[in-house]
Amino acid sequence: MRRSHAAVLLAAGCLGVFLSALFLFPAVCAMVSPALPAGEVGAPGNVSVPGGEPENGTFLLSATDDERLESLVVGASIPLLEISVGQIHALHTHDDAALRDRATEIVSCAESLRSDAVVLEVSPGNESARSHFIVALDEFAAAGTLLSRGIPMNRSVTEDALDRLALGTERLADALEECSRPPVNGPESVLASPALTAAPAPEFPGALQFGERFRYDDARGENSASLVVERVTWSRTFWTAGTKPVQYSAGPGMSYLQVALRVTHLGHKGNGVNTRIQTPAESAFTLYSSRETYHPLASPGPTNQGGSYSRVLLGRNEVLAGYLFFEVPEGFDPAGAYLKVTLGRESPVWRLGGTP
Repeated sequence: MRRSHAAVLLAAGCLGVFLSALFLFPAVCAMVSPALPAGEVGAPGNVSVPGGEPENGTFLLSATDDERLESLVVGASIPLLEISVGQIHALHTHDDAALRDRATEIVSCAESLRSDAVVLEVSPGNESARSHFIVALDEFAAAGTLLSRGIPMNRSVTEDALDRLALGTERLADALEECSRPPVNGPESVLASPALTAAPAPEFPGALQFGERFRYDDARGENSASLVVERVTWSRTFWTAGTKPVQYSAGPGMSYLQVALRVTHLGHKGNGVNTRIQTPAESAFTLYSSRETYHPLASPGPTNQGGSYSRVLLGRNEVLAGYLFFEVPEGFDPAGAYLKVTLGRESPVWRLGGTP
């Protein structure tokens, strides 16, 4: 009875996790599933991205560690559950050879995924998702180890392994649920009208010009990086890239001012073991113009305009380039505008009215 109960729980959990992955993360599932045949139409409501490659010379930002964790969790769910179901089938049919193969496979898969997950430097909001994911992997690996060592099987080992598979599935579902929660500053909150200040914008007589570098060190002085504002461009509408494009449209009478940034890791110094440096977050940037102050949208990721700027950890010689997107009124004149960034105790400013 216990074995039957555990198997039912596992089967229900497998179905729940698979459906969670399918409906909560359609874009990621598309990346780990076979592509549709040519000419086949995707799900209704998808927005197709117009033609146009990212601008030449633009460095498309690789995924952040938070995004890598989400992709890891979703991408792992289907193979882990497929192997688990194969183990249950092998137990039911008393196929010891298949059971041994499946047990070895799930242990190898879980250990590899665990190694990838533990090195990610995720944000505090995603630590819970990673914890659930690692617990799930440990349970799957433990189940595989029990099944591989317990052949020929006895009832006690079988029940223990099934319980661990069920718990692993439950924790995997928890990790998927954590990953599906929207960020605090999601697109719904960042597409509002720009914030206005009552006081006149400050003047910055010593502001940097386009192409001028500002060099900064990390808090321990172990790594150096340079930040450059390269140019500005405009758009009324842009689309995210990927299998589920999202359209961003400026509000009535508004446009997007796109400020191109480039951050370069200049090198490591000293005897420290940390060779990476943090780039400033999007929230560290403020656009000043006349009596108004603007803040950028949260990073939408790769777009048909090019890569978007996002906070990352850069390794030696790595470069991050992308756009900050500001929603501003039509007729906005960048000649009198300034971009300020807070870097610890330093706050460099660039004048946007120069020649890029």
